[in-house]
Amino acid sequence: MIEPVSARVLTPEWAPTVIPAPYDSLTPSEQAQHLAENPDSFAHVAGSPPESFGHPSEHLQHATRSTQALDRLIGLGAFGSTRAPSLYVQCVEADGHTQHALLGGVRLGSHELRPHEDTQPGRVHGLAVHFTEVGRMSSPVVVTAPRLSVVAAVIEATLAAAGSSTPLEPLLDTKTADDARVTLWPAVVPGGEGASVGLDGPLYIVDGHHRVAAARQAGFSHVLVACAPTDELHLGSFDRELSELDMMPRRVLDLMRARCEVTEVSDVAAARPSAPGWIGVGVAGHWFRARRRHTGPSDDASPVRNPATRLDAAFVHEFVLSEIFGVSSDSDPRLTYRPTTVAGSQVPVTILLAPVPLGAVFEVADFGGVMPPKTTYFLPKARSGVLLVRC
Repeated sequence: MIEPVSARVLTPEWAPTVIPAPYDSLTPSEQAQHLAENPDSFAHVAGSPPESFGHPSEHLQHATRSTQALDRLIGLGAFGSTRAPSLYVQCVEADGHTQHALLGGVRLGSHELRPHEDTQPGRVHGLAVHFTEVGRMSSPVVVTAPRLSVVAAVIEATLAAAGSSTPLEPLLDTKTADDARVTLWPAVVPGGEGASVGLDGPLYIVDGHHRVAAARQAGFSHVLVACAPTDELHLGSFDRELSELDMMPRRVLDLMRARCEVTEVSDVAAARPSAPGWIGVGVAGHWFRARRRHTGPSDDASPVRNPATRLDAAFVHEFVLSEIFGVSSDSDPRLTYRPTTVAGSQVPVTILLAPVPLGAVFEVADFGGVMPPKTTYFLPKARSGVLLVRC
């Protein structure tokens, strides 16, 4: 079940300067600029992105700075006093999408949270140290499930109350630094404030695999979640970019044609795939659409094989990146991932993927498999700094 949480809520007057853009929507230089220009941003509490923590000896340093930044914001009055245990309904409007979710706590020892992505031990340890030092969560783990009738009913009842003749006033209704709109209401729950919401089965992690693993490692009893019905989720994707090309572009195409039907197109918009089975490739300023043709490990439909191996991302990582470009590790410095909502840069090689169907996420999670890195990207992204919850 989703349980009420005791939380501090960000005060409206502080919200525009405190709530940061999602860190993966900014380049490293943009992140550094944001921190330098926005001393009150919650990004100072969230700290550097987990992949930049570096050696484990640095984790405590990051966590100490995060604790100091949070204590400063609390001391300045950016967050209200701790409220009685409650559930919340949040609306995030960003990137041309709107998402409603139920915010509350899920106990780690009593409810199943099914992952579809692997985690990196270094990132988990860095976040665990952060959680241990800070003692709170603010970035919710986004979860969903095929059947969320009770959650959907609570969201609907809360929005109806907000739109009634005597409206339920929001606790927060603000624009963020990156022009997203965030609205937060106390949830209208059967049984009244302080009641929990039951679930029909396991929850599936949409965003926040490392946070869940780190919360377990830190000894948290529960995690803060944003539970969104499936029709509230909007699927995007990550582009893969390579900073080096050590062969002639024609050689790349010849190797691609061994496994794909390849057609040159006019530009990146024409190359971007809209459905699984196709990938887009940019090589030295020229754009191509490629359709997978030959059977390989990624096409094995055996019921005992991880269904993630049939995804376009698996094909890209096993064949395009590894066999053609010699990039076999997610940590290869030549490889970067960029959300499709972020403008691309001029790089020698760009690989475009279509969004993964949500059903594939459930299938992989139910199998107990994991997808290749950065296979899924859900919009709009959850925001940090709205609630502070002790876990």
